[in-house]
Amino acid sequence: MGKKYVVRLTRQELVNLISEQIGDDSLSKFIKNMLSTGGSNTDTLSKDSDVNIPVDNKSTSKTSGSVESNWKDVTKQVIDEFEGGYWNHWQCKNHPYASMYRNSGETLFGLDRKAGNIENLAPEGREFFKIIDDEKKRLGMSNFCKKWRYNYRAGELEERLTDLASKIMFGEYQKNMSNYVKDPETRKRIEGNKGLLLHMAYATWNGPGNFNKFVKKLETAVKEGKSDKELVDIAKNSRTNTFGGDWSKATAKVNSLIDKEASSSLA
Repeated sequence: MGKKYVVRLTRQELVNLISEQIGDDSLSKFIKNMLSTGGSNTDTLSKDSDVNIPVDNKSTSKTSGSVESNWKDVTKQVIDEFEGGYWNHWQCKNHPYASMYRNSGETLFGLDRKAGNIENLAPEGREFFKIIDDEKKRLGMSNFCKKWRYNYRAGELEERLTDLASKIMFGEYQKNMSNYVKDPETRKRIEGNKGLLLHMAYATWNGPGNFNKFVKKLETAVKEGKSDKELVDIAKNSRTNTFGGDWSKATAKVNSLIDKEASSSLA
């Protein structure tokens, strides 16, 4: 069990806390009014008396932390569930799927050196592929391709490369949000629901065009007053309609995880 702490708040500090955390719905107004005016349940509190609130250092909320602070976990989820490891048929002929990925270049964790232009996105992009190039020089291409087989996760370099991938894609996510999400309420709804955040985080890997397409559907639905559950259904449907056909199994997997994450947010 986590340690228990006591946070001492004045009456006004508690009112402010409730205002920030609950908002201005009827319950919030009722509680704030009670604490501000000294209703029947608060008669024992003087105007400046303290309120002791037990705090469990193990407790979490469904929206705990900023998107940035949780982004590395999102990155790992995308890599583990959807993107995977290394592919480079152009230099390593033992890698499969050359015809399927003929427009792709050297790729790790879903970061495509050619199609994604990763090295020009950020300094971390150049560092990301320099680490791989240094391995090619150190091992020699023949041994490199034997070690860095198809879907290889970079071994002892995985954590370092994952951290760089996370920084690269967070920068792209922020850029996409700035470029395509003009409605503050839509951004709030996306970043306040784990399923919707996963949907739009993975849309960063899917490219700006798909990001824009997905977010416009959500923005329209938010303006129509749709619930979070309805937004999640719209997100899943838009993915199904965009990535059908050969990608149907992969899309179903993405949608299932979006559903799971959304459920934890709505619980």
